[in-house]
Order: sequence, then structure tokens, then C-alpha cells
Amino acid sequence: MKSKLISINKSNCNFLLKKINNKYFKSKSNVENLAFAYAIAKNLKINDKVIVRALNKFRGLPHRQEIILSSSKLLCINDSKATSFDACLQSLLNYNNIYWIVGGLPKYQDHFYLKNVKKKIVKAYIVGKNTSFFRKKIRNDITYTISKNIRNAVGDICKDLKWSENSKSTILLSPAAASFDQFNNFENRGNYFKNLIIKKFKQRLNV
Repeated sequence: MKSKLISINKSNCNFLLKKINNKYFKSKSNVENLAFAYAIAKNLKINDKVIVRALNKFRGLPHRQEIILSSSKLLCINDSKATSFDACLQSLLNYNNIYWIVGGLPKYQDHFYLKNVKKKIVKAYIVGKNTSFFRKKIRNDITYTISKNIRNAVGDICKDLKWSENSKSTILLSPAAASFDQFNNFENRGNYFKNLIIKKFKQRLNV
């Protein structure tokens, strides 16, 4: 049987975005994934009402642009799975007013391209044992603090965070590095960050 090539157009699922109420589809990468999933679903003759119902119930995988807390003033994102800059870049492109926690064990010859995102980043907080690598990568583009570990980084962010009625800030753990210098794996790192954030902000934000 001959195979069939189906081209994907993101605009085909624009009407879905108007019908669903799910914060996971605010990011560009998830909208791209949605376009592919929708094309497959329609090829299988699945009704749009069934698709919309499923999308409203969808929850993203942990540690992949995982929304921990969201309010009118603050968004907290756990992207611990981002272990290279290319992976991290997706989060940096998706959010604004970012307080960025970065660092760990860098990938060999990893390149940082900050030109298109540096205006989105308020400040970076460098963690992990190889702080010199990340300092060299970002020092010409972004204001930074050497926090050394995630607990200190969250504390430093609390001191720096500017609360505004007119704009939302984003606390983003997207390390662009492996976790093995301070954690067993990226899941362990992400869960540690989540617990810190919930303790610091959940009661204050009443979410």
C-alpha cells in the first residue's frame, strides 16, 4: 500500500484554541504539537467535540514547561528537562519578564544564542558547580547573580522580584544543563524546585 504524506499547517487548529481553556496551549511548542495531533485525530475521523473535550483535560508531562503556579502577577515554570540551550530556548521564547534559573553540568560545546531572548530576561541566576561556563555564556547579554544552588536562586529571586499590577513576571527553571552535579536526575531537580516554589508563593498568591 502506498504511504500518504500529510502536510501540517498550524493555522488549521486556530479555531480549537478559541474553543479550549487550557494554559498548556499558550506556548508555541505546544501549539505546534497540537497541530500534528489534530491532523492525526482528523485522519482517524475523530469528532471535533471529542477533541475539544480531551484538550481541555490535557495536562503536560512533568518537568517540561510544567506550570507550577499561575496568577495575574506571577507565573512559575518547571522546565528541568531542558538539559541543553536549544531545549531551554523554547521556554525563553514563550515567556516574558523572566527570572531565569540556569546552570548545572553543561553539554559539551553547547552554544548559547541569546540575541532573540535577552530582552525577555530580567535577570539570570546561575546554579551548579560549573558557574564559570554559564557566566561566560551570558555575561555580555544578561544581568546575572551567582546563586550556586536552586534554594539560593529562589531566595535571590524573592529579593529581586518586582510585583506589578500591569505585567506578569515569570520564574523559570530551565537549566540548559544536566543535573548530576547536584541532583540524581532532572526529575529530582524539578521536584525540588517545585516544592520550594509552592512553599514560597502558594499562600501569598492564594492559588
